[in-house]
Amino acid sequence: MLKFTGIAKVGQTIRAFDFKPMVGRNDCFVEGIVEDANNTEMGYRAFKITATKDVFDGEVQRKGAKGSRVGKIVFVPHQVDFLEHNARIMNLSE
Repeated sequence: MLKFTGIAKVGQTIRAFDFKPMVGRNDCFVEGIVEDANNTEMGYRAFKITATKDVFDGEVQRKGAKGSRVGKIVFVPHQVDFLEHNARIMNLSE
């Protein structure tokens, strides 16, 4: 089983970090509502979410702003080989 398989179900909200949070580095993450909890259309198992919040370098990105993921479909892998950590994906609904 992949590391984060089963952490969230359809309709729940997750936060997925782009980089491990640490002192001296601003957070980068996306939050969104799970549309599919076991999606494989990208060739790997992932949560398919509709992004509701996007934070890059500690700054909240506004919907429609260049590079913003808010309102878009984002695929969050259940597990990654590089930069994996224990809190990469969090279920905010629980």
